[in-house]
Amino acid sequence: MTVDPTERDVPGEEPEEEPGEEPYGEPAEGPGGGFAEGLGKGLGKGLDEEPAEEERRWATATLDAIPLPGSRPWKLSIGGLLSRHPKVPRGAGRVLGLLDRFGAIEFGPEKVGFDGEDVRWEKVIEIRTRTLDDLLLGPVSESVVDRVRDRLPPAPGRRWAVRQAVQTVTALVLAARQDLLEGRADRTPIPCEIVYLGRLGGVKHMEAGLFAALCMDRRPEIGAALQAAARRRHVAVCPAAPHDLTTGTAQRAKALQRRTALLTARLRTAAGRSAE
Repeated sequence: MTVDPTERDVPGEEPEEEPGEEPYGEPAEGPGGGFAEGLGKGLGKGLDEEPAEEERRWATATLDAIPLPGSRPWKLSIGGLLSRHPKVPRGAGRVLGLLDRFGAIEFGPEKVGFDGEDVRWEKVIEIRTRTLDDLLLGPVSESVVDRVRDRLPPAPGRRWAVRQAVQTVTALVLAARQDLLEGRADRTPIPCEIVYLGRLGGVKHMEAGLFAALCMDRRPEIGAALQAAARRRHVAVCPAAPHDLTTGTAQRAKALQRRTALLTARLRTAAGRSAE
């Protein structure tokens, strides 16, 4: 049995949503002044407002309090994290479980995986790592909003879950902003890609989503435990090839600002369709 240190039962039924509620405002392009600033402000303007200070503190404090992995199967998911929120709607347990496909990390003696997918350790060829800023240049920031939009069917608590998931990710981005702005060379690489053998013998790839990456960036002990588990099984851990647009600080900043604007627009689209 996998232990999810975040998960709590959510009993009962959800009260009616108030009609006419529109939780998302107009998309905003990331302003100049650096990638992380653009990403943090862009995500915030994709909502009616940035997460309130209380919500930011809740997201970071709850993540910081999660027990670290041990010898038993372990899982951290955005649905499990949100199940601990003091204002979670009654009856939202099903939709929170579906959010695991939007963001989750799990590993144990037999399996390892991200975002609702897993693979047995004996099939794993290698674990690849990236820093958070390099990872954000890739497809992770696009796939995450596709999953929110496409994987949440009509269910009690869906509107709250979508809004709170985006606010939680935004809060974690804002918390990481200063370190990203400083462009520190000593940032801990994140285990973000699993290379493994598929059923027919072909090589396949499984990548961590934005939530998983942000959690491992904030709590590097989680990524370290995953890498240690891989090495104990003689699985190689190595850096992934950097994305093509990482040559030079100016080019990198511009590329990441463009990605900020795109992510903000896609978050608004995903949230709007999910709330229909």
